[in-house]
Amino acid sequence: MKEHNSHQYKILVVDDEPDIMLTLKIVLENNGFKVDAFTDPILVLRNFNAGSYDLALLDIRMPKITGLGLYKELKKIDNKIRVCFLSAISNYQEFAKYFPTIKENQVIAKPVDNQTLIQKINEIMLL
Repeated sequence: MKEHNSHQYKILVVDDEPDIMLTLKIVLENNGFKVDAFTDPILVLRNFNAGSYDLALLDIRMPKITGLGLYKELKKIDNKIRVCFLSAISNYQEFAKYFPTIKENQVIAKPVDNQTLIQKINEIMLL
């Protein structure tokens, strides 16, 4: 399911749960994406440079800094980076109550199956 073959997209994955972070990295790499993955959002901020990534795939609930907080900081450095959030909230309407500026196609409910993950990322990259 590699709809992105004209460009090898570089994705930043940040999830504080090591097992989930590693699984996401493997699935994305197996589908042709280049991936850097982290469990610590503070470490990400220390090492982030504009133009390094096409997409940030961020867990919403993390200690130290939330996925939304991290995204705001990343946007200050690189205003072109796209984002997709991973959330335990499976109902988008419930999610939108708390985060009204995030579009439905930018949210993936956990747990996510591999095919849905790749499909959502391809949709975001084609926007």
